[in-house]
Amino acid sequence: MQIIESLEDMKSSSQVFKDQGKTIASIATFGYFHAGHISLIELAKANADIVVMSKHYDTHHIKSSDKRQSIITEYMETSFTKDIKFCELHGVDLFWNYVDNPNEVLSFKEGVCANITSLMLFLTSKNRCAGPIDNYARVWPQRLIAEKADVLVLGEKDFHQNMVMGYSIKDLNLPIKLVTTPIVRDFDGLPFSSRNSKLTKAERAKALSMPKILKEISEWSSYPSVKEIKDYFISAIKNAGGQTWYADVCDAKTGEPLSVVDREAVVVVATKFGNGVYLSDNILISPK
Repeated sequence: MQIIESLEDMKSSSQVFKDQGKTIASIATFGYFHAGHISLIELAKANADIVVMSKHYDTHHIKSSDKRQSIITEYMETSFTKDIKFCELHGVDLFWNYVDNPNEVLSFKEGVCANITSLMLFLTSKNRCAGPIDNYARVWPQRLIAEKADVLVLGEKDFHQNMVMGYSIKDLNLPIKLVTTPIVRDFDGLPFSSRNSKLTKAERAKALSMPKILKEISEWSSYPSVKEIKDYFISAIKNAGGQTWYADVCDAKTGEPLSVVDREAVVVVATKFGNGVYLSDNILISPK
């Protein structure tokens, strides 16, 4: 397995594979790999000859150089070696450990991602991680170009990310196929996440309320207004000892926020349990 660190090395390595007539699948991650990532690798192998697993440092929107460096140092000291072994064990061809260099960022024309404008406004106005969302729309497509990717593999747990990436690929007219894997859950039903390890046993027990409440909502015999659905979820999470960062009900195909469930929709939630441990999940629902 090759370990890539620079943008130029990534371009060179991917070109070698393209010259051999190989197809390339990209798995875009934030590192700290766990069992849930295995399904991404398997799907990537099923759709392409070469698998590129990337670790992206979500720091391009952080102004403090000290904070940026602390994020990089923490990863290198705690998870880098483990992630390398994980990739080697599961047959990844290239691991790209790339820190954004402002001088290397490609320049896209203003407004080129016109179709995501309304979705971006919705996500950022509701505090859906404005930095990372902009990252998905502007930075990640540039990485895909450097990788010369034919396929992008994402997990369905990150619904908003997938919507933004899908629109970005379309708007930039990139010849990339986007494929997604179903949410992979641990033995108790909690979606796999690197953040799960930060939960105590008691906090994890409380966090299980998130998938349980979503499953309950999906089984309702009829649906009230979206406001009532969201209020119910927020109240139930509070009673379970957690906080709701956001709860959205969106069109499953477009990501458009809904006010009534009149088509296939997805309930997208993010919660906090314990010492501010952020967890996300979602579930499909349809009109009864």
